[in-house]
Amino acid sequence: MNITPVNTQIAKPISYWIDSTPDTFYPSVSHHVLVDVAIVGAGIVGVTTANMLKKAGKTVALIDANQIAGGVSGHTTAKVTSLHQLIYSRI
Repeated sequence: MNITPVNTQIAKPISYWIDSTPDTFYPSVSHHVLVDVAIVGAGIVGVTTANMLKKAGKTVALIDANQIAGGVSGHTTAKVTSLHQLIYSRI
C-alpha cells in the first residue's frame, strides 16, 4: 500500500480589510497627553466611540498596541445589512 504524504501546512488567511487599506502604524506618544476620554482598543467599537465623542466636543486619545482595526475587527467576515433601523450614514 502506497501512502502519499499530505501537506499539513495551512496557508495563513489574508484579511481583505487589512490587505486593501494602507497601514495605520503611528509613533508612540513620548509626552503626557491630557484628554477628556482615553479609549483603549482601536477596533471598530473603539474607533466608532472615539468618532462619536469627538462629534460631541470631547478630546479623545485612541490607544492601541498594534495596527488600527488590525485585530478581530480587521479579520471579521461581518457584513452590513439594511434590515434594521440603524442608519449607517450617520455613524
